Order: sequence, then C-alpha cells, then structure tokens
Amino acid sequence: MSEEVFDVVLQSTGRFRAANYDWDQSPPPELNFLLDEDFWIGSLPHEINGDQVFDACQPAGFNFRPCRQYGWRYAFCRRASPPSYGPEHLRWDHDGVLRRALFLSRLIHPTTIAPCHSARLFFENEELSFIVPGHVQGYATHVWIVASEWRDWLSQAEAEQLKYALPAYNQSPHERIRRARSHIYYAFHAYFLEQRTASLVSAFESLLKIGYNKPTDQFAARVPVLAQRIGITITEDEARLIYNDRSVFVHGRQPNYTDLSEDIMERYMRFETAIRVSLLRASTNSEFAGLFATDGVIESNFGSIPKQPRKDKCADAASDLHDL
Repeated sequence: MSEEVFDVVLQSTGRFRAANYDWDQSPPPELNFLLDEDFWIGSLPHEINGDQVFDACQPAGFNFRPCRQYGWRYAFCRRASPPSYGPEHLRWDHDGVLRRALFLSRLIHPTTIAPCHSARLFFENEELSFIVPGHVQGYATHVWIVASEWRDWLSQAEAEQLKYALPAYNQSPHERIRRARSHIYYAFHAYFLEQRTASLVSAFESLLKIGYNKPTDQFAARVPVLAQRIGITITEDEARLIYNDRSVFVHGRQPNYTDLSEDIMERYMRFETAIRVSLLRASTNSEFAGLFATDGVIESNFGSIPKQPRKDKCADAASDLHDL
C-alpha cells in the first residue's frame, strides 16, 4: 500500500464578492501553479471535493447541517514528509513551510486565506483515507482586511512573485526587521482597527525609531521618506494623524473608529501597503535590508531628528533661589 500525506489550506469565497473587472484584469493563477517541487496553488490532491476539507475543519454539531453559503477559489497544497508515525505525524504544517508562504503572500497581496480552513490529508493508493484538521481554532486562525471591497485572491503575477520570493526569504534577519515582521503579523490577525493600527505603527517604529527622543517627530519625518522609496505617497500630517490614533488607543482612550469611512480605510491601507512592501523587500533583498542595519544608517537614509535639550535640574533650582 502506498500512503501519501498532503497539507492544504483553502482560499474561501466567503468574505468578499468577486468583481467582474478584477476577475478579468487579475485572474487567479493557472492551475496548478507550482511554487516548488510538490508545492502548488490550485486544485486539491487527487481532485477531492473542497467540501470534505471544510467539513473536517468545522465543528460537526448534532443533527445540524446547514447549507454552506460559500466555496473556495484555490488551495495551497504541499506534499508533506512527516516523521514516520512520530508525534508530528498528524500535525498540519509541522515544519512551518505553509505558514511562511501564507505570510509572504500577505506581504505581496493580502487575502483572507488562513489556517481556519487548513488540514492534513492522508491517502492510500490515491484514495482519501482520512482528514486531520489543522490549526483551525484559537489565535492566528483568521486574517482580516480593512476594506469594504477587495480582490480576495492572488493574481498570476503575484503567484509568480511569491514563487521567487520564497527561496529568497531571509528567515533570520537582523533584529529590526524581525520585530517589524512580528508586528505586521499581529496586524494581519487583528480584527479591530485600533489594535491593528497600534501593531502597524509598531512595525514602522521597529524599522525606523532610534532611542526615545521625539517619537512622534521621528515617525512623522521618516515614514513618508520610506514610503516614497517604494512609490507610495504619505504626508507628514497623515503620519502624525495615524500616530495619534495609535497613542489614543495604547494610552487607554477610545479612538474615533465608530464610523469606518472609506477615507479612514483608504488611509490605513496606504500605510499598511507601505510597511508590507518595505518588509517584503527587506526580507528578500539584502541591499534594502541594509537600510535599517544601524542607527547611523537609518539617520543617513531617513533623516535625523534634533535631540530635545535636557533640562538641568540643578541649574533650575539655583535659578529659582536667585529669583527669591
């Protein structure tokens, strides 16, 4: 008997409606698009039905089987080589390759594909034997997009970009890039905009902030310069505004996000696009990563902020006595 094991994660159609224009201009990758040997975007192994995977990922209930209102566009599929019947044998994506590919795909173009629809498939002689759900519950099982309309799939060009980015991805970058990647990861998985904004600002600060001197001025001066390097327009006033949004939230007050207007969402996504593209380049291009290597290099590339003069407490006290 021949056993095969595959790890899969499905791109659901349940979050955004597909616009005809987007589908015509940027169709999803051709089936089956190879990202690597035994790793592709497209149909499920041996053409099994996606509903079987959806069913395995969701609680069964009791005498309860409502009609599913969504389908799937494609799947990320990878032939797994798990340890022979060891503790990782049933664990989806035990070596982290799929998670890394999903994170990189979000840096290229965010979609809602996430581990909530993930599974490990076992086949015997090309017949589906059983399905083990992946990381379908708990933190980081869903991702969200700040938009009312969105192209919720990778295009052919973006799939090709992902294919070339995967082997170039630096898994051990220097600390600034590593911290920034962790913060944008948190942002992708945050549902509420105030929490997402806090993580977004922290990602920028991980790359650009030096010490504790004038943090708002550092953010307002350097973020527009970084955005300009990758062809995105962000003004200093916009940078100050989003930094203030972050500060209101992290210092315990309620941000004014009760009305999510198109302007607020557009502004946020412009900042998110700037940090996504920056981290994609910093993760795959050593020259671009070098822009954040040291404090001096950051000041040289993104501007220096005059230090705030320190108050001499002794001199102040002497002055007060003199005035008396």
